[in-house]
Amino acid sequence: MAALYLVGGQVALPPSILADDFPAKLSAFNDLTRELRQAGIGIKHLVLADNKIFIEPSSVELFLRRFGHELRGIRYSPRGRFTCNTVTVRNVDVAWYTLVKEQDHE
Repeated sequence: MAALYLVGGQVALPPSILADDFPAKLSAFNDLTRELRQAGIGIKHLVLADNKIFIEPSSVELFLRRFGHELRGIRYSPRGRFTCNTVTVRNVDVAWYTLVKEQDHE
């Protein structure tokens, strides 16, 4: 039986609690999560391994008003019928999904 080996991009390793920067990353992740909740922003998923917080699409406007001055690294990536919108706030990625607009299909 033949084996299939896929060689591709770099695989991100899960964060190690032994890494020197882990406590700082965990603290930033937890602090931002706490502040998002205190601001009334709905959190959909927390993915510590990817350093990413997914927020509810209905909370995006509130998120942008509250944290807009801290946004860095704005990225958009289409995934089927949806676009994953990601911004970086205090070295933590905050993401949400929106429907792909018709003009984006070109």
